[in-house]
Amino acid sequence: MPRSRHGMGRWCERDREIKTSQWIEGYVLLLLSKGPAHGYDLTKSLGEFDVEFSGIGQMGTLYRLLRQMEAKGIVISKWNTTGVGAPRRVYSITPEGEIYLRQYVEHLKDVRRRINKFIETYSKMN
Repeated sequence: MPRSRHGMGRWCERDREIKTSQWIEGYVLLLLSKGPAHGYDLTKSLGEFDVEFSGIGQMGTLYRLLRQMEAKGIVISKWNTTGVGAPRRVYSITPEGEIYLRQYVEHLKDVRRRINKFIETYSKMN
């Protein structure tokens, strides 16, 4: 049985969650490449990728990530004060973010190629 970094035994759900969290930045950039969105819209759209944000703590995590992405220059935000309700911060991908996303996709393609090779080699052995 494979050994988890969390101890002996099979890979646990926490391993999956850690790996999923590493993808969120890519998912956010992909979603913003479709058009500007505010945080709540992003959380709903992340559900398409089986990434769920619910509750104040998880929403805080998303907003921290968005601020970090803004500090990197890959997203920008502005306040939308039009319409009904409280003002909301709307996020957009920057040209640098588009480049970052394109490079990220190329990296994922390379990872997919290596994973496929691994699986093919394993399948031939069994």
